[in-house]
Amino acid sequence: MTGERCAAERTGIRSLRSFQKTPRFFHRVLLLMCAIAISVPLVYTSRPGREKTTRAAFSVLSSPRGYVRISGDVRHPGIYPLCVNTMTITAIRMAGPLCPAMKGLVGADAAAYMENGMEMHVTCLPDGTVQLSKKLMTTSERLVMGVPLDINAMSEADFDRVPGIGPTTAERIAEYRQSNGGRMKVSDLLFIEGIGEKKYNHLLKYF
Repeated sequence: MTGERCAAERTGIRSLRSFQKTPRFFHRVLLLMCAIAISVPLVYTSRPGREKTTRAAFSVLSSPRGYVRISGDVRHPGIYPLCVNTMTITAIRMAGPLCPAMKGLVGADAAAYMENGMEMHVTCLPDGTVQLSKKLMTTSERLVMGVPLDINAMSEADFDRVPGIGPTTAERIAEYRQSNGGRMKVSDLLFIEGIGEKKYNHLLKYF
């Protein structure tokens, strides 16, 4: 056994010396082959066709028509994206209603299209029907999701949450609206002290 081990060691030493005497050209060829073997999987996974597929899927998911919040007796309450012509019944099913059997809707039309920025509260009644109550999403949620604000549904505190409107300007807007019958147009912001044309153009993107 000792003789065989010595013979194997001498063979390994001779092989190492032979490799060291090999011209550098062959060393470079071996390194190049290794680099190609490593890079082939990387090139395959980043082919243009695959990249286009991923981008297309993301663009579809990231370009909804709007958003709606669903709460109440559902398995997954939260904010959901709206596709084109999303019906009320479709939005409810997205959140997973807890009603064993949805026999009908109370307070809403099942085929009615959902409106951007709405909050829909689901209540399961004992007879199997679903009662719906609707209201607007909060100003904070609408700002985060990029949903246009309703200037006639906002409180003074809501105006204060809009970037570019401080507490003083928010108070002036609320007072102006109150003095005009509780309603105003977005263009009426130009009549508010402290809002010039530059700030008005900045605020337009939120309404």
